[in-house]
Amino acid sequence: MIDQILDFNKDFVARKGYEKYLTDKYPDKKLAVLSCMDTRLTELLPAALGLKNGDAKIIKNAGGLVISAFDSAMRSLIVAIYELGVEEIMVVAHSHCGACHMSFDHFHHQMIERGVTDETLDTIASLVGGIQGHARIRPQDRCDHQDPSARSEGHCGSWVHY
Repeated sequence: MIDQILDFNKDFVARKGYEKYLTDKYPDKKLAVLSCMDTRLTELLPAALGLKNGDAKIIKNAGGLVISAFDSAMRSLIVAIYELGVEEIMVVAHSHCGACHMSFDHFHHQMIERGVTDETLDTIASLVGGIQGHARIRPQDRCDHQDPSARSEGHCGSWVHY
């Protein structure tokens, strides 16, 4: 599959297919959207929000969550606010999210079969435990985990897609 994607990319670059997507790094709408990485949202989310390339910083992870002040979602939001001029943040959840039902027990056995070490399993178990705890937070409460200055200087809201 990756070879097919790379072949497509080579052709895409050769015919300059990227030119219609050119924009700068600053989001035109000064907006960041934190959402789930679910494949059902790849095209649906921007279409449902009326966003086009360059309008917003789209940050995706499993569950569309900010787990701690030091995770990658928080780092991305901080960069978006302080480096890229974002003034508003949307947190958009969706129904039937697999991350909301994640449990370490569910995939622990599969990881052992693939040769994951006990030390790595212990680390992952602690992380997944944290995800489980936060995945049950109501979407409207998720902004409470974000940088306080994001709330005081701009707008932060959350929505659920069903």
